[in-house]
Amino acid sequence: MCMKTFKLFQLLVTFVLWRSLLLLFLVSGPHFAEAKTEFTPVDRWYEVYLSGAKVGYFQDEMQKDGDVIKSRNEFVMEIKRAGQSLEITVEQETTEKVSGELIDFSSETKMAGIPMLKKGRVEGKELVVYEKQFISGKETRYSFDPEGGMSWGLRKQVLENGFQEAGKTYELKVYSPDMGMKKPVLANIICFGEKPIQIGEKRIKAFEVDMELKSPIGSMITKSWFDENCIALKTEMNMGGMKISIIEVPKKKAKKMDEDAHELLLSSVVPLNAAVPKSEKNIFIMEAIKGKWSGKLFEDSSQKIEQINDNSVRVIVDQNQRQEKGGKEIDLKPFLTANVYLNSDDLLIQKLAKQGKGKAKTPKEIANNLTKFVFRYMSNKNYEVGFATASEVARKKAGDCTEHSVLLAAMGRALGIPSRVVTGLVYADEFEDQKDVLVYHMWTQFYMDDRWVNLDSALGLVKCPADRITFSVDSLEEDTIASVLPLMELINNLKVTVQSVE
Repeated sequence: MCMKTFKLFQLLVTFVLWRSLLLLFLVSGPHFAEAKTEFTPVDRWYEVYLSGAKVGYFQDEMQKDGDVIKSRNEFVMEIKRAGQSLEITVEQETTEKVSGELIDFSSETKMAGIPMLKKGRVEGKELVVYEKQFISGKETRYSFDPEGGMSWGLRKQVLENGFQEAGKTYELKVYSPDMGMKKPVLANIICFGEKPIQIGEKRIKAFEVDMELKSPIGSMITKSWFDENCIALKTEMNMGGMKISIIEVPKKKAKKMDEDAHELLLSSVVPLNAAVPKSEKNIFIMEAIKGKWSGKLFEDSSQKIEQINDNSVRVIVDQNQRQEKGGKEIDLKPFLTANVYLNSDDLLIQKLAKQGKGKAKTPKEIANNLTKFVFRYMSNKNYEVGFATASEVARKKAGDCTEHSVLLAAMGRALGIPSRVVTGLVYADEFEDQKDVLVYHMWTQFYMDDRWVNLDSALGLVKCPADRITFSVDSLEEDTIASVLPLMELINNLKVTVQSVE
């Protein structure tokens, strides 16, 4: 059985990289009333904490080289999933003009040693972005928005707006590799004025600033405290019931890691009040343990969401429901096209797809054969892989639910069947010695007979009961974390009960 927190790791990485954008507030001195933007070199080190446990460190550098500003961030994190260690490293570099305009950038992420590369350059009015993981790569051109900043460009804008005055708010356009480079995302800056904080045994004068990163399906808020010279002292974000903190420390302390890595997978399991019936319709009551309900769940003909009150919703999962006729026509092109993760144009994947198809004729028969084939083909089922492309999975035959789902989706596309991956919760009668729980999971959907059909190659299911709650669906056309933003307020902050169906 394969279950895990899928792209949650990428979300954690993104927070730290996003936090590096908050370091743009570092400046040359306290003369903010004059809105000076002189450049001063930066070399800062930080510890990264998750739920009170140290999980990694972060370095931020910025130097002037002739008439350009070069920035570099390094991030290292080590966590455990069901006892298996996973190391994540990220290196990001940016080159910008002294005026703040982006020239080029590169970002390389390694999860369990698997490299994921994204780099880009500005050519006239276009931003050219190249992405590569394993053997698969692609180049895409987007219209470039010169108002969008990355490192020094953002710092310069903040210097011109200030940060110490309580009540000051303004909006920035931000280019972030982990949020997609198609266009800059919007970020709200909210200043709260002087707010002293406790760091270690010292009470320090600080200025509190919130930055809200906004996307169409959710937002991510980070809270930071800066000294009077605008040096970042501490940054925090709550991901549901998990608190992420980054604190400035000397380099030696930052690089000293705890002997035992933090266990992430088992802490995210959601207990239930009863077993989930293996029927085609089930009802779940989902409730935020703390605060109001802010989760945004996917909704379609097979999953309806009803608001109960400020902190809970009713989720009706009905596998018998079909899309209403006359509804909005679906653009299937993104679900048929090869991309970096679902590289269905790989010759090996095409070969496996034909092999897995066998003598099947109808889309349903093909889907069933492919699902069973992937379940058998994945001979090394483990939690050690970060998030691999279909090409890599096809060759290494290793991984968990994410690797099963991307391979099945790519094989479906290789045979002309629209496919996408799904993230959410699935029922397990027993998982790591816990009974009747929901666990974070990823599976696949094929578009057949005018509707999306669930297929779970990790569990070997060709007909999935209504035992799962969908959080988001993704064509994986772009490697962004947008699809996991709905999870943020739910992780470790979720109570779920099963309601009987009359």
